Amino acid sequence: MKVKIYQTQLYKIPLSNGIERSGLLIGILDENGNKGFGECAPLPKWSRETLEDCLQQFRQKMTDIVSIEWSTSHWQSKLLELNLHPALSFGLESALLSLISPLPKKLSLTTSALLMGSPEEILKEADQRSKEGFTFAKLKVGHLDFKTAENLIIRLKDVFRLRIDVNRAWDTLDSLRFFSKFSLDSFDYVEEPFKNPLDLDKFEHSLAVDESFPKDLSLAQLEKLPALKTLIYKPTIQGGLLQCLPLNEWANKRAVSIVLSSCFESDLALSHVASLAHRLSITTASGIGTYHYLKDTLLLHPLKFSGALVHIPDKIQPKPGLKDLEINNT
Repeated sequence: MKVKIYQTQLYKIPLSNGIERSGLLIGILDENGNKGFGECAPLPKWSRETLEDCLQQFRQKMTDIVSIEWSTSHWQSKLLELNLHPALSFGLESALLSLISPLPKKLSLTTSALLMGSPEEILKEADQRSKEGFTFAKLKVGHLDFKTAENLIIRLKDVFRLRIDVNRAWDTLDSLRFFSKFSLDSFDYVEEPFKNPLDLDKFEHSLAVDESFPKDLSLAQLEKLPALKTLIYKPTIQGGLLQCLPLNEWANKRAVSIVLSSCFESDLALSHVASLAHRLSITTASGIGTYHYLKDTLLLHPLKFSGALVHIPDKIQPKPGLKDLEINNT
């Protein structure tokens, strides 16, 4: 299958915290006129590449992309040969897979709520998500003082199965002292509890690693963490299904779970993040709770939530009306 670049559009979406999220939507067209869409949205301060880096590379790789004969048997090797930035690789991959390997219709996925912001905002969000039937919730505590964080955990730990995210904000001894107040089975996991990831072998609660891998820790080092339960995988930052396949194989052999997580992309990319769970047979609740912090959406057929269950639209495509970029289509 050869493709044409059908659509290239920049978007900006305001988030509830006042920050604006930007990205690139990529639409491709196969020889039969079928359309596939993906999204490239590097996360500022977290992704290695910027949106401008991706736009520049996309223009440079345009001729190569449309000259490749894409198929289910070698899309991985061809995508690797392109050597794209992770966010761009995820965006192009998403559009390609929707054409060469479409998923069954009426797919659903269990998700986790996301609780962040001020204590008042966290409690308000928690109340809403609890009423909707969410049973898992990630609580971000790294920006809070220890007493406030403790009080919130005590209030919420019987409402949700909590995933605590420290975001590497706390010193090792302070963090160990804080979590020693809670039994080892209090949480689904604790994510990035220390500033120094080299101290993670000291942590006894169920541990999740996110930004420490692969920047600071190798797979060999992860194997030595006795409490490691979960690897957080962000397709936008790490490179989509392509880069997750070997990591998922490694995790399955060691009884470590993979939790797919979003980066405040639009609902179009969130649909593809959810789709990856089905492609990888991941059953743990996925972290696309960022959806509830978007003040606008891009999908023509929106994501639908039934409590913690999200239903992926049969056709993942953007609403009409976005302004096309000046990129040469072949």
